[in-house]
Amino acid sequence: MTAKPDPLIHPITRLSICGLLAAGADWIEFAALRDAAGISDSVLSKQSRVLEDAGYVDVRKGAVGRRPRTWFRLTAEGRRAVEGHLAWLAQLEEAFSAGARDEQQADPPLPGDRDQPHRVLRQLWDSG
Repeated sequence: MTAKPDPLIHPITRLSICGLLAAGADWIEFAALRDAAGISDSVLSKQSRVLEDAGYVDVRKGAVGRRPRTWFRLTAEGRRAVEGHLAWLAQLEEAFSAGARDEQQADPPLPGDRDQPHRVLRQLWDSG
């Protein structure tokens, strides 16, 4: 697995959907996923379509009794993308923590160096 950011998964709603699907071992029903993610039907529909079009999510439609139902699961490609994105986030957190430790031990930062966080984040993003 390669730690790299995935701009498709990065928005918090899609990251939540993928995280919930990654935690499940099987198909997850629309209403259960919607409720667990704390989003509306329309948001889940729109964001799941983006993930489906990217090949990250499988969608199955059927019925329970006379009621239509939709189920989702993460594909193998989706699982790899989520794992890589989460590994990248873990690296980001480690870089932040190391920077905070270094900052506590070092002299105070120079007043004009406001771009340092942007340089670190850009370097991490570009390394993925």
